[in-house]
Amino acid sequence: MDHNEDIPAFELLNPKIQEQLYKMRWEELHPIQVDAIKEVILGNNHIVISSRTAGGKTEAAFLPILSKLIDRKESGIGAVYVGPLKALINDQFMRLEELCRRTEIAVHKWHGDVTASKKRALLKNPSGVLLITPESIESIFINKSQHLHKFFSNLPYIVIDELHSFIGTERGAHLQSLLARINQVNKKQPKLIGLSATLGDVELAGKWMCKPVEGCAISISDASETKTVHYLVQGYLRIKEKLTKLGHNEYANHEGTGNAADMNLTEDIIKSFANRTSLIFGNSKSYLEEKADLVNRIMQRRKLPNSFGIHHGSLGKIQREETEEELKSNRPISVFCSSTLEMGIDVGDVSIVGQLGPPWSVNSLIQRLGRSGRKDDDPQVMRVFIEELEARDSSSILQRLHRGLLQTVAMSELMLQKWCEPPEIDRLHLSTMVHQILSIIAEKGGTYANQLFESLIARGTFSNVDKKSYKSVLKSLGEKDVIEQTPEKLLILGLNGERIVRNFEFYAAFKTPEEFSVIHREKTIGTIVPDPSLEIGSYLILAARRWQVTDIIPKRKQVFVMPAKGKKLPIFGGGLGPDVHPFVRMKMYDMLFDDNVPRYLNQKAAELLLASRVSANEAMLDVEQFIKEGKDTIWFTWTGSRINRTLMALGSYFSGMNVDDEGIALVFKGVSESEIKAAYKSFLHQHPTRFEIAMKFPVLDFEKFDELLSKELTAKAFAKNYLNLSGALEVIKKL
Repeated sequence: MDHNEDIPAFELLNPKIQEQLYKMRWEELHPIQVDAIKEVILGNNHIVISSRTAGGKTEAAFLPILSKLIDRKESGIGAVYVGPLKALINDQFMRLEELCRRTEIAVHKWHGDVTASKKRALLKNPSGVLLITPESIESIFINKSQHLHKFFSNLPYIVIDELHSFIGTERGAHLQSLLARINQVNKKQPKLIGLSATLGDVELAGKWMCKPVEGCAISISDASETKTVHYLVQGYLRIKEKLTKLGHNEYANHEGTGNAADMNLTEDIIKSFANRTSLIFGNSKSYLEEKADLVNRIMQRRKLPNSFGIHHGSLGKIQREETEEELKSNRPISVFCSSTLEMGIDVGDVSIVGQLGPPWSVNSLIQRLGRSGRKDDDPQVMRVFIEELEARDSSSILQRLHRGLLQTVAMSELMLQKWCEPPEIDRLHLSTMVHQILSIIAEKGGTYANQLFESLIARGTFSNVDKKSYKSVLKSLGEKDVIEQTPEKLLILGLNGERIVRNFEFYAAFKTPEEFSVIHREKTIGTIVPDPSLEIGSYLILAARRWQVTDIIPKRKQVFVMPAKGKKLPIFGGGLGPDVHPFVRMKMYDMLFDDNVPRYLNQKAAELLLASRVSANEAMLDVEQFIKEGKDTIWFTWTGSRINRTLMALGSYFSGMNVDDEGIALVFKGVSESEIKAAYKSFLHQHPTRFEIAMKFPVLDFEKFDELLSKELTAKAFAKNYLNLSGALEVIKKL
């Protein structure tokens, strides 16, 4: 920044923006907005802005950007805003339109729900601010390549919202590549601005963001920002029992059985969330549907107004939008939801947040907590509900440790210590590189291998792919007729490549399962993954309502339904949760041998934690790594998922042992402690490489285009992304 940095931030804004802020009755700028205005207008760095939800990050980025664009002379788009969700783009579109009311800056949105006429108008005269998803940028590269130069050749600003949601994912690698390709047609160096509420390491996040461009990022956050937090973890003990006619049939599941834990948990959900505006997060769409159905049935039987809804990615667009509008209204509604509402979609003032089951990660826990307490003076309020199976003296030590509660307590403690998982910035995304190879060939009609290498690797974002692997990727694609090479060495799409690129699902670099639309009276309720039990006359729960299948049209992937009383939980698409970080497992161990009982545990949760500690002390887990149970031996490793996965593979594939990965421990069937130690200590003298370990795994195709690659290539990516050999050897050294 220059000597003008002493000028008040408000005075640096264009007078038209100042006037609009007066009109909107702004009384002051938040600290992050002051810092961002000065850095965008006076500085040269890329920026990562981190603040709580509703902390003013969007305005922090766009107040100075719009001020700079008002007097801009160049043609083309002035700023690109990239958002992960269409709903988020629609929200930001309305906010930016209001900010631009007194300027002549046009605001455009581009996604699947925007009309073709509006897109044509923008293509004819690109200007202003463009709000878009990565998949729609991909669509422009493939279908509107003749407009790329006109669109992006003078682009000065790129804003990436919900930055944390992209890092370490296929979609994030896709976005990085698209930004690098935009930069290759851009005459100027754009300033990147990342927005995020949760970041484990801002410096690493900035490094990831800046990979497609030159320069580095500085961090802007409000160090003085504090919020009062009301946090409670509630425990429940699930005892296997049959329910007879005791007046509790409203809790019965579809098999006619229920459980006292279900009763207590469901009653507490109703007591905590009824008649309040709230979000209730879960880790499984099926579990959310089950709980929403149960709550709705109880409310109906008690003749109470139903103030509960549901929102997840497998529901129809209209259904989701109706729920979002209800959240913004003055009428209280509690919504069972997946991670679709974890990000910054405007859903009004949420008074309390719930979490059903252990959180996926500390990052996720922080993000979900942050959805409450939107206003400055409002506290953040969260209740976590944890069910544990009853453990008897004869139960396995693993069950007696109540791992779900233990993980929740560990993550809660780490959150309170202001720690969360650092972002992964160096994953090997060969599948996404395949996607971009096909995209560039489709964009240009054909290209050469050296040009592809230059665009994607030398000047692009796949710099961790070596030349040998790159050549192997091209060879694999050629063998599968995805690409072919002309006598002049030009790479073009093969027959399979043409088919892949023509498919409307190509624009997304991530995998989506085959799903059928569920339709009632011409309205799409949502989507499900078909399974053998899906047939005419069968039942399902979707959108927290019960349906009976009346017709199935496989060719159209359609299921027609009518309201019903029977129910069965459907199968939804979606992958597994993220790997657990070693710090979390280490904290779980520490909490077993800590005398402190956290104040945020209710009585039952505290009892379960104390029971876990008693079991751990009886088993002497503070000094013993190995526990004998019958013919089996349990090795408590207390380490992260990747290290455990590597240890499991060494035992299973290289030592011939029957090993199960149980998260905090490995279970060896019919093997003694001495045999385990001898087998693993041998790896300290000679061990397979990480690649050799990966080659032993039976399933390696996890990403969208992995099936187009050789096993050697998918094993290389798997080894990089899912194994940790050095960490495993460190654990073995402690035997």
